[in-house]
Formats: sequence, structure tokens, C-alpha cells
Amino acid sequence: MRRRAHGRRRGTAAGALDATQGARLEDYRRQDTLLHLTLAELSGSRTLAAQYAGVRATLNELLDCIPLLVRNLEHSQQQHAAVVEAVLDRDPDAAREMMREHCGGTAALLRGFLA
Repeated sequence: MRRRAHGRRRGTAAGALDATQGARLEDYRRQDTLLHLTLAELSGSRTLAAQYAGVRATLNELLDCIPLLVRNLEHSQQQHAAVVEAVLDRDPDAAREMMREHCGGTAALLRGFLA
């Protein structure tokens, strides 16, 4: 049973990551949102998943005010891959640290464009 759950987790996380990597620019934010929601759900914390869903709507409004730059998206994708890898490796410390770095980078990007 545990192995099956891990297999589903692997498939779900990898599928969400693949969807962001293959997304056209006009679809990227939607796929990015789904990846982040998937990761929040995989955390096993209903509270985190619910809070993230609420915050993401506001975050998307802010993100829609800045351009999608390919270089930034490539960097973001590297971070996404590292987070997914840590989740699949069952390494919560690495996943947490990479997600903090990713969120910090997004915050800096928003401050730079919206200040």
C-alpha cells in the first residue's frame, strides 16, 4: 500500500512538473499554479493546501502585472525540479529549503517590477 501511494505521489508530482515544463507562455501561470497546489496537497497538510489555494489567487493577480521572461522561467523550472526531487526523495528539509528559496526569488521579482 505504501509503495502504491509513493508511486501515485511520484506520478502526480512528475506530471505537474512536466506540465509546467511543456507549457506555452500563455498557459504557464495556470500550470505553475497547479504544480504548487499539487505540492501543497502532497505535503499532507490540509491547512497548507487550503491556505495556499487562497493565497495563490492574490499572488496570480500580482504575477499578471509582470512579464513572463524566459530566463526567469528557466530558473523557476530548475527550482521546481529540485523541490519535486526532494519531495519524491522524501526529504522534507531539502524541499522546504528549496521552496523558501523559490518563494523568496518570486517575492524579489515582484518587488523589482512593482516597486
